[in-house]
Amino acid sequence: MRPYTLLALVTPSSPLLTFPKTILVLLFALASVSVAFAQDPIVTEYQGDGIRNTRPFTVDAGWEIQWTAQGDVFQLYLHDASGELVGVAANQSGPGSGASYQAAAGRYYLQVNAIGTWTIRIVDLEDDAATGPATSDAPIEYTGSGAANTRPFETAGAWELQWSAGGDLFQVYLYTEDGDLVDVAANQSGPGPGASYQPRGGRYYLQVNALGPWTIRVVPLP
Repeated sequence: MRPYTLLALVTPSSPLLTFPKTILVLLFALASVSVAFAQDPIVTEYQGDGIRNTRPFTVDAGWEIQWTAQGDVFQLYLHDASGELVGVAANQSGPGSGASYQAAAGRYYLQVNAIGTWTIRIVDLEDDAATGPATSDAPIEYTGSGAANTRPFETAGAWELQWSAGGDLFQVYLYTEDGDLVDVAANQSGPGPGASYQPRGGRYYLQVNALGPWTIRVVPLP
């Protein structure tokens, strides 16, 4: 079996807008955020070469998929135990490491579509590790390239999402820590900066669908 190279956008309502809980954008050219893995409690670990499905694993709410891949293609499809596609956790072109936060507890398995060797860890995120610093005093900044889910962060009140994108596509989906979609905060065609006001504080994470490099800042407002 040859690895998939899916290049098209599937758009339910507009040329750019996609809803990742149903069908995620699959872009062969995406690369993931560089990650230095902390010593989070490991639920299970997989190693392999090329294409395979892992055995199912069970996780509590608030967990993360971490990977290191050595080949030119690395894609991860997250399925529930019944075989339903939950999401695309990784879509990386070229070797490197990455991570994807997942909110919901459950029993899952991973479909790996890759060229070359890889290592995957399923880790449990403790409360202090899963939640970033509060933004009442200083902004939080994320930098990456391509697709990524940030770890959750906490905001004390009204805040603004600010970004600078370097590629042809940049989308940001705002979720509650529990995985409920709150807003499509960005849906930009072409490079450039932007900002999106958010009126309510809380605990959130961001799902980024993008081509090219980007920087995001979560900025508290008076």
